[in-house]
Amino acid sequence: MKKRAPGVSHEKEQLREFRADPKLAAAYLNSAIQVAFDENEPELLLIALAAVARAYGMTHVAKEADLKRESLHRMLSKRGNPEWNSMFRVLKALHLRPRLESTGPAIA
Repeated sequence: MKKRAPGVSHEKEQLREFRADPKLAAAYLNSAIQVAFDENEPELLLIALAAVARAYGMTHVAKEADLKRESLHRMLSKRGNPEWNSMFRVLKALHLRPRLESTGPAIA
């Protein structure tokens, strides 16, 4: 009986693709932030950011962001509530720059 090669989970393949193509990771995060805003579900962005951070290694990202690994895990959990300062450092560690766009007229 011939042994089958073990399959690769969707998550592992996604992480491999993010490591191989940083622009794909950025596009994924842009999509996640759009859905998070549309659905008023900010934790969706945290979940997506956690996936990208796992792709590059949580320990490495935490070190680059000058955070403890455990703090990074907690911050990017579904129940996380990161401070802007920490989120800014994580984005910089991942070599990402946020961009905002107007969705309508400013509040007067």
